[in-house]
Amino acid sequence: MKTIPSYHEHLNDLSRELAERGSLGVIVMDASPIGVVESEYGSDAFEEVRARITTILLEQQGKDYRNDDVLALDRPRGLRFLLLLGRKRRRSVPTTPADLKAIQSRLLASLAPSLGRSAFPYLKTPPRIEVGYSMAVYNPLVHPERSVRGAYHHALRQAAHQRQAEELQMRERLLDIILRERIVTAFQPIMDLQTRTVLGYEALSRGARGSGLEPADALFGAAEAHELLVELDRLCRQRALLSSSRIPSTAKIFVNTLPGTIRDPQFRGKALIDFLDRAQVSPDRIVIEITEKLVIDNYTLFREAMTYYTDLGMSFAVDDVGAGYSGLESIARLKPTFLKIDIALVRDVHASLVNREMVKAIVAMGRGIGATVIAEGIHAEEEARALLSMGVSWGQGFLLARPEPGPEPA
Repeated sequence: MKTIPSYHEHLNDLSRELAERGSLGVIVMDASPIGVVESEYGSDAFEEVRARITTILLEQQGKDYRNDDVLALDRPRGLRFLLLLGRKRRRSVPTTPADLKAIQSRLLASLAPSLGRSAFPYLKTPPRIEVGYSMAVYNPLVHPERSVRGAYHHALRQAAHQRQAEELQMRERLLDIILRERIVTAFQPIMDLQTRTVLGYEALSRGARGSGLEPADALFGAAEAHELLVELDRLCRQRALLSSSRIPSTAKIFVNTLPGTIRDPQFRGKALIDFLDRAQVSPDRIVIEITEKLVIDNYTLFREAMTYYTDLGMSFAVDDVGAGYSGLESIARLKPTFLKIDIALVRDVHASLVNREMVKAIVAMGRGIGATVIAEGIHAEEEARALLSMGVSWGQGFLLARPEPGPEPA
């Protein structure tokens, strides 16, 4: 298998290029976050991932970068890859910072995501591969290796600066969404798998069109990263209940929330009663939905809060049951009204023995505590039939109905 040498092996050629051209464009692709694979899974796994990255980079020669460009490592067995840019077609025209910025944008869009995905299955979430650029400028008093090394470190700083600028812009967009209440609430029905009778609707939130945070994962991921999750959660809960006039008055409203926010003073006492009156929603229609992991991590808090809300007539649902946190015993002790089976267990449940056995265990627990079991993310008729055969009567997913989005906020 081909390998990528360190840039030190190219120093003679780079010295000539610098002297002749007066400058040298340097692009750095920083895949160092993938280095965690070695500490967690060992050197064999690490070398496997490095081999994939090497293959990807070499295959893109002549596509994402030119054949005349030099591809090198910062050091042997490293994970920071340098592109030392060759001459333009017109040899008299120097490479400019604007050229480097255009190359950086192209690599961030095309090559960097592929490098991040190369760490799967060791890293389930692809790490961000940063790309930075700089120029090495010829100085006859300085050794070329020092000039290239200086440009390499500046490229790393430039990449970090761009990431920080993007993070600040993301925070501003998120604050704009929260402060201007630019949330779109969609309602997806929960139906009887045989009769298509509607039990209720789950309120699903996303960012307004053009915000750059339209998908729910992007919206809530940004809120978590910028420590605005509680603020966003409060807004989504309020918008969901205020928008519920769009659904039948007999249907329940499933509202996702965080364990901590159910102690929100605006969601308790007189403030809650006044808000529900304004939203024209009776408490017995509200189902507070919390994910399995959050229930287990906040068991005591969740158990204490349940009594207050159930005394008002509200119900509780545990979402993503079976997602892998081994918390069925704790969930059973809470005795929620609804158990929502995680989408990963529903997917291809008709073909997966493991998924079927997990679903059967959840159904048995539901019967034991008197909870209604709901399957999420049903996309195929085969899944629906298999779930019915195992005693799951209620479901949610594209097979039954897609979420109906409300109007875009002004």
